[in-house]
Amino acid sequence: MSAATKMKIRDIFKTDGSGVPYLKLVIYGPSLSGKTSMLTVYNVLRKVEDPETIYSSLKKIDDPSGRTIFYDQSTFELPKGQGVSVPKLRYQVWTVAGQKRHYIQRKVVLEGADGLIFMFDPHTTMWNDNVESLEELIALKGDLLGKSLPFLIVLNKIDLPKEERIPTDKFLNLLVDKNLSINKGDAYMRVIETSCLQARNALMKLLRSPDIKSHLDEYGRLKRSSRPNSVAKVSQPIEQLTREIIIHRIKAAKKE
Repeated sequence: MSAATKMKIRDIFKTDGSGVPYLKLVIYGPSLSGKTSMLTVYNVLRKVEDPETIYSSLKKIDDPSGRTIFYDQSTFELPKGQGVSVPKLRYQVWTVAGQKRHYIQRKVVLEGADGLIFMFDPHTTMWNDNVESLEELIALKGDLLGKSLPFLIVLNKIDLPKEERIPTDKFLNLLVDKNLSINKGDAYMRVIETSCLQARNALMKLLRSPDIKSHLDEYGRLKRSSRPNSVAKVSQPIEQLTREIIIHRIKAAKKE
């Protein structure tokens, strides 16, 4: 890639303190929906797959009840095989506290976001919390969602018993009602169903298994092909959204 092309890429993205281009992803949603769990699983996964590409450790500030007050944030370098050719690029992944009293913190964390992952909690008791959180996000960023601000939807806790779970169709209808999708089919294309709990348990079981060496490469790193399905599913929103943002930015730059 020529120096001129590299300079053009650097002009497309923000740069961090060391001059490396970066993206900012924010995981949004109601309290206890699984935002921190998603980032924790991904953080551990990247540490065992590609440790030198993690540039800050997981940061967490808890209130006395143990819930996240402000944010969790990790910075990763773009892994190989993302499907786009760019020079070194880092991406920050942030989560936000879901409690109502932390509205100001959420508003601050959203500033400068390049992409959003909205996480629904499908437990039957959480419908109103889901709606309120989505409506808040729309009030803050609604004019950008799906336009200059790519986003994905995550339905966590797919391991819940059917009788305790809000049907997926209800969430699809909500996205259409809020004008975030043109129809249910379009809404479904944005939805990824996961279980952060299953992913965490599967990853810990793998890393502690007696035959763990068979899942490592010659450098002692976990092979990407050895990701348990539940872990791959939890990683998908972050990695897919990163690709979408890069492609979106490059296409936009070509039009200018």
